[in-house]
Amino acid sequence: MLDAATLDSLAAAFAALGRLHREAPDETALRGFRDLIEDWPLAALEPEGKDSAAGPSNAGPSNAGPSNAGPSNAGLPSAGLPNSGSSSAGPSNPGPSNPAPAGAAAVGEAGTADASTRTRWHGGTDAGRAATGAGMEQIRESARAGETPEEIRRDHDLLYGDTAAARVAPYESVHRGVDGLVFGEATLEVRAAYQALSLQAPKLNQEPDDHIGLEFDFMAQLTLQVIDALYGDDAARAEKLMTHGTDFLRDHLLARAPQMLDLATQHAQTHFMKGVVLLSIGALDSYAELLDLPFERP
Repeated sequence: MLDAATLDSLAAAFAALGRLHREAPDETALRGFRDLIEDWPLAALEPEGKDSAAGPSNAGPSNAGPSNAGPSNAGLPSAGLPNSGSSSAGPSNPGPSNPAPAGAAAVGEAGTADASTRTRWHGGTDAGRAATGAGMEQIRESARAGETPEEIRRDHDLLYGDTAAARVAPYESVHRGVDGLVFGEATLEVRAAYQALSLQAPKLNQEPDDHIGLEFDFMAQLTLQVIDALYGDDAARAEKLMTHGTDFLRDHLLARAPQMLDLATQHAQTHFMKGVVLLSIGALDSYAELLDLPFERP
């Protein structure tokens, strides 16, 4: 049975991480993400092997979601996937309609509950939860070290090639295609998956659709649509969407992200970007475990 609280936690994590893979945070977003890291919606194992703090003491709503039906006003990062028929709005029916604040503030606003009330989901394997714990600690270390937005932006640029040669290409087609080029077969497959939910890449035909940040954002938007269907008592639609999400996760993110993220952990130079990568590994592990899909790290 699909659980809205679990899906809400996953949507929040994937939305925030999708934005941070797409662009480096500004000062406000960086401060917000650091403040919210203790409320990260997915459970972690600390280095000692103990479970991380389980979130706020009055952890989360006891009933399945808000009093109003579904997360239609929840919002997602504006750098993500817009509706294919509009350049300014999210999916109109169902799904998010208002863009969230820039940067990682989406942690508190991507799902049906904000970070102070969301129930942390304790799923995932020990390895995935350990990656989440290590990622949280890297974000804390980033704050302790006083890493600036400029330093993080430079690292993001060197890592993903925003204005320079990428150390780790963020596009699926580069990692999966025979010739290692962008706009390959994988790009078109990803575009079709977006279109099935009336979504499209923000710079269609200008930048590849299969950026890891966009793929994370797609999983967040799909998950919010599942929650919307659950609150609308449309179990058939919820199951259909989850099947679409399972196929996408298996055939795209899990097919290349483990290798790409492993490379990123080796090449990231700031604690912040290492934290984003490790949190991404943990998030993928959590969703894969929920859907009973194998998540094999290099």
